[in-house]
Amino acid sequence: MKKKIVLIAAFAALCLASCGDSNSSKSGDSTAATTPAAVQSAAENTADSTAAPAESTADSTAEPADSTPAAAGSFTAAAAKVAYNGTTFGTGDNINDIKASLGTEAAPASQAPSCLSGNTINEYYFAGMTLQANDAGIIFSIELTQALYAGGDAATADGFSLASSVDDVKAKYGEPTETKGTSPVYTEGTVSMQLIAGGSGLDSIWITDSSIEN
Repeated sequence: MKKKIVLIAAFAALCLASCGDSNSSKSGDSTAATTPAAVQSAAENTADSTAAPAESTADSTAEPADSTPAAAGSFTAAAAKVAYNGTTFGTGDNINDIKASLGTEAAPASQAPSCLSGNTINEYYFAGMTLQANDAGIIFSIELTQALYAGGDAATADGFSLASSVDDVKAKYGEPTETKGTSPVYTEGTVSMQLIAGGSGLDSIWITDSSIEN
């Protein structure tokens, strides 16, 4: 009887050992089979999720650059020159060098002391245009206006005259540098061009150079 019990116990132990080996083998096989696939899948998912935002970022960055409008043109001091009676001139020129080519004066020149310096200001009148020069003859102010003496063909270097509108000038130079009251002012350096609007066009185009003593 004791021998039979021993044999049964030995058989049971053998079965338990065999089951342990089988379970261990199956567990090892399962781990070996699933782990590489899981790692590969995770790696692919990570790569895909990382690439998508990069493409989206590139697209969102490029779009504003494409939609940015071209910059408007800008005013320059050269644009403040004036064409009159076939002669082109500007602030800084000497009235004595160009006066004869401007044609007949609409009225005799006048002189008055400057309210700032006390120096003599010389004012010259032509049809549609008034010039101011200092005592050395250097022009520091040009005004295109019909207010004093009508006529003339005065226009700026870019072709703006009293028949132009503020919108015409803005279309060429963009927004003004500043606005004095309701008058747009374009400035480069010390040269400024102020527009005074009228009914259907401009009442005045006033060009000045603040660097010239007067």
